[in-house]
Amino acid sequence: MVCRNGTFILPESVYRALEALVTNGFVYLRQDEDTLTISTTRLVGGQRRPLNARVRVQMFRTATRLGIVDLRDSIRVMALNATARVPSGSPPAAR
Repeated sequence: MVCRNGTFILPESVYRALEALVTNGFVYLRQDEDTLTISTTRLVGGQRRPLNARVRVQMFRTATRLGIVDLRDSIRVMALNATARVPSGSPPAAR
């Protein structure tokens, strides 16, 4: 899906699937190092937000394309065009 300045719109099928599982109108968002999890159940370290098809997350502010993994009661969103992060202390990749 397309992302502009950290804002993206969930595909309708994904939004409807989440909406069917939400009973109180809220979802939980948790940002890990490179993944955003949106869940219908409480997440440790997650923030509670109203379910909305339009989502804005600062961690994706430089991304232009995002991918979604649907895990039934939650989804994971990742940047597809992010530059790979090299762990500190690792040798540089061969060219």
